[in-house]
Amino acid sequence: MSQIEQDFRQFLSKRPEIGKCYAQGLVNRRSLTRYLLKKGVIKNNQFEAAIAMLRRFEFRKSKEDVDLLKSFRINIKDKIIILDFEKEKTLLKKLSEMVTNTDYDKGDTLKLVVGSSSIKVFIDKKNEEKIKKLTRSYQLNNTLDNMSEISMTFADESIDTKGIICAITSELAINDVVINEMLTASPELLIYVGEEHVLKAYDVLKQLQK
Repeated sequence: MSQIEQDFRQFLSKRPEIGKCYAQGLVNRRSLTRYLLKKGVIKNNQFEAAIAMLRRFEFRKSKEDVDLLKSFRINIKDKIIILDFEKEKTLLKKLSEMVTNTDYDKGDTLKLVVGSSSIKVFIDKKNEEKIKKLTRSYQLNNTLDNMSEISMTFADESIDTKGIICAITSELAINDVVINEMLTASPELLIYVGEEHVLKAYDVLKQLQK
């Protein structure tokens, strides 16, 4: 892979709408190259080399990716809060009490993510007071309130298929949907967005299935 292509891929990851427009024939190679020159992605003496790179660059998803994107199932759950705590071993032991008292059969939500410096708790809004009582002596760094959990379950072969997450996040970014958190439990992908974004996110994901 040439340096021009590497730089272009990095640029495209920040501006996915350009790749989508190009793939649909709305932008030609020469005009896109002039734009890359204007943005400093390429230099004046790389103009023709950039055009040649765009000629062979693969913008479109593979058929396999498209088929998998048509077959996933969507579930949405509202009124989720995400609590971000300073990481402490004793806190994790405390939170284990919540695990044993969570009725997953009735659809209750509780997810714990242990990072390198923090512990994040995903829980139903209705249980906020319970967890605050349990964790009142620990450092709470941040709270994300009024979140919606969008669960996407793909076919098992998605685990070994590249580009699935990229396709999902790119489409949401193009449509100005902010993803606040994301979890994977392959073949399930979970994204968390503010309730003000959930309807648009749902519409975008349904369009991918067509």
